[in-house]
Amino acid sequence: MAPLAAGGPWFRQHPRLAAAVTIATFTAVTVLRIVTDDADDGAGVLYALPVALAAMAFGRAIGTAASLSAAGLLWAWALGHPESTQGFVGWGTRVLPILVLGVLLGASADAAEAAARARTELAVAAARRRDAAEVNDAILQRLAVAKWRLEAGAGEEAAVLLQEAIGEGQALVSSLLDADPVDDRLRVRAGADPPQGIGANGLLRNG
Repeated sequence: MAPLAAGGPWFRQHPRLAAAVTIATFTAVTVLRIVTDDADDGAGVLYALPVALAAMAFGRAIGTAASLSAAGLLWAWALGHPESTQGFVGWGTRVLPILVLGVLLGASADAAEAAARARTELAVAAARRRDAAEVNDAILQRLAVAKWRLEAGAGEEAAVLLQEAIGEGQALVSSLLDADPVDDRLRVRAGADPPQGIGANGLLRNG
């Protein structure tokens, strides 16, 4: 599963590092279990750490696989230590939470990513609508007024409006090319004065 976006959790921004940490933690817990050789396997619960990381970093599929791997290692340990005081219920209460952890955390991570993508799509769509509105306000209305001025015989005023429309168009294109699509362009540009010859409601002003 791909990282969410810049500024997200480190394990989403750096999936390879998250995978390496997950594998290293699995290995460290396994080595710790072997070194301690505790018949009750108190260190086995530490498998919850790499399972949680895998689920949050890569989603439900990988989280489920990691939890199943941890569960398999726990059951293998139990089979290899029949002298353990832990019974079936005891080992089950250790395995089941890890399984549930991987599945639920992974599902939550997938849902969070889907929601983030939906918000980004809505934000980009809103930015495009604002861009279109700005083009209409800055350029198209000036062109319409210039046409009316030409039809009225006011050629000099029409030329001024056309020149302003060209300048606005160049500035607008430059700003859209330079702006970040989900940051700068998502800010509402308010307080700008209406173009010369155009009222605040978009209608032609007299004089």
